[in-house]
Amino acid sequence: MDTKVATKALYFHGMIGRFAPSPSGLMHLGHASTYLLAWLQVRSHHGQLILRMEDVDRQRCKPEFAEAWRQDLQWLGLFWDEEAPAQSTRDAAYLAALESLQKQELVFGCQCTRRDMDEAVRAPHQPWGAYPGTCVAANWPLDGSVALRLAYPEDAFVLRRADGAWSYPLAVVVDDRDQGVTHILRGQDLAPSELPQAFLHQALGNVPPACTHAPLWMGPDGGRLSKRHGSLSIAALREKGWSAAAIWGWVAYALGYVSTTEPCVPSDMISSFLAQPIRSQPVSHEEVLPLWA
Repeated sequence: MDTKVATKALYFHGMIGRFAPSPSGLMHLGHASTYLLAWLQVRSHHGQLILRMEDVDRQRCKPEFAEAWRQDLQWLGLFWDEEAPAQSTRDAAYLAALESLQKQELVFGCQCTRRDMDEAVRAPHQPWGAYPGTCVAANWPLDGSVALRLAYPEDAFVLRRADGAWSYPLAVVVDDRDQGVTHILRGQDLAPSELPQAFLHQALGNVPPACTHAPLWMGPDGGRLSKRHGSLSIAALREKGWSAAAIWGWVAYALGYVSTTEPCVPSDMISSFLAQPIRSQPVSHEEVLPLWA
């Protein structure tokens, strides 16, 4: 069977979602909440879940963290159906995608430094994260001595760095295409990447997956929960004596799926997930104070 035809058919007749952690640290409660929602989305529609280790950043991502993520997901009861090849094994696929984009004249070279970018986005009316277009017309050679960017007007993000490392946006789009992913549920902080990635999907001949966003979890400092908040890692909570069901009780309560903080399991939340929209506002640390104790 033609795998491309099969993948397109699955888009219309079945849901395929994914857990796609970056194994550069341990899973924390915000990750767990997002993956719970991804699990609920797929399982409530009798779909399939793929686990994919997004270790494209080979300096920061470690095999021991990848194994810790697998163990934490299983301990929490968030089981997947298949594990896809890690990004660190997918160089050939990313190179083929880059060459396809080059043939379409959708790639240009860029010599901008991080300092150049920081100064450019501080200019009046220039939003943070936007590429100012400095090198679009420079015609730098695409020979590997410069970073390669996507010729997308709103955000010409990097496809391949000057040192040869692949960018996350290219890797994740190619992986989602090749693995037949139809639905993505990820953190609200990644919402700005949806349109540029949809453009890249279309340029590579794929129907963009449907995207839904999960609420962010905030720390006591008012910032987004991150791997630096080690006390709220799933491993740390487990060591303190928390059971998976007790953790889910508080998460389900914060997400509005239950009216009490009684222990529960993911399947207990399916009917509530189907009956109401996903919470949009961030979850503050005050809402789950016992987990911080």
